[in-house]
Amino acid sequence: MRGKLELLRLSLAERDRRWIATRREMEARGLDCLVLWGWPAVWDFCTANARYLAPIGGNAEFNVLVFPLQGEPTSFVMMPTFIEGWRAAQDWVSDVRSRQGTWADSVVGRLRELGLAKGRIGMDGLAGPLDPDGWLPHSVFQRFRELMPDAELVNLDDMMERLRAVKSEEELGLLARAAKLGDIMLKTCREVAKPGVRESEVYGAMMEAMLANGGEEPTLFLWACDALPYPHPFRLPTTRKIAHGDLIICEIHPKIGGYYTHVERTFAIGRALPQQHRIYEGCIAAYEEGMKNFGPGRAISTAMDRVRDVIREWGLEICETGIHGHGLASLEYPRYRHHAIQADRSALQRLGDVFRPGMVFAFNIDLYDPKFHDGKTGCVFAETVVITETGAHRLHEHPIDFQTIAA
Repeated sequence: MRGKLELLRLSLAERDRRWIATRREMEARGLDCLVLWGWPAVWDFCTANARYLAPIGGNAEFNVLVFPLQGEPTSFVMMPTFIEGWRAAQDWVSDVRSRQGTWADSVVGRLRELGLAKGRIGMDGLAGPLDPDGWLPHSVFQRFRELMPDAELVNLDDMMERLRAVKSEEELGLLARAAKLGDIMLKTCREVAKPGVRESEVYGAMMEAMLANGGEEPTLFLWACDALPYPHPFRLPTTRKIAHGDLIICEIHPKIGGYYTHVERTFAIGRALPQQHRIYEGCIAAYEEGMKNFGPGRAISTAMDRVRDVIREWGLEICETGIHGHGLASLEYPRYRHHAIQADRSALQRLGDVFRPGMVFAFNIDLYDPKFHDGKTGCVFAETVVITETGAHRLHEHPIDFQTIAA
């Protein structure tokens, strides 16, 4: 096997930047070690913290990371047959091991090697402000406590998510590449979708375009095709043949090197109804208002409340409208979504109600008209946005206008 696989990788300088910042925070919290439960759940979003410090992930791989305050980290993957591949896929962590026994047995064995049986151990995967349920199985946590009765286990809360909120130049470069994959996918939709073509064919062609250009699975790709689709896409395409007068609404999170962007568009097969055009025009009006008000040092809540006001001025209602951070996961910081406002107000208080250069987020606007078809149909629009020193800039280049495909 080749000693180095042709996969995207960030520099050792970027690794050192992250490790130094993380260990500084560990020292401040009195932590001897982190255990980051990189669980391949929710489109791999739950691997983000571990992958931030050890770039192992994708294709639903586990990355259970033991990250000590001093010394070499250890990443545990699922199978021994995967170890050499992951050593060849990245150069940040050389100590890659497979699970032996249970996950708790594997991690505790390494902690004992490090002399941390009585240490203060910080963990993610437990309940926190961004995930009130957490994702670590109760059985794993209980086994861990049984094996490490003298250790102090500390919930990391959102420590790692706060460290990840502002992106580095290298991260921004990967996000720009992910955005280009989204543009390619949307272009593919325009080229393939037509009456008589199955929905699944279009969906498959869009996924193929992403993967063929360096993208990575699993990734979120929501889809709906109907003359009157609900105002938010479903999860899966059907084998039904597309018909004249259909709308395609899609939400895609193109992904490369573990980094996701987020783009949504509404396509019409032939002529759309005037009411559908108007809903989409309202989406764009809200988007343009947001882009005017986003920028470094500006209040997130003020900008997003102005977006909400524009939607009301158009007489439209919100299915989903807001911003949420993007990087190694979706629903990162910053978050301010009008359809989940109670949860995001507390998140905003923790991070601060201000845009900072280097923040990257999805700005999605999915709307309906309560006077049209009882509000049971609508249009979608979203872009990935980066905050720079001079303002807010879109990462995508695909046209923002209503996408009409000649039938």
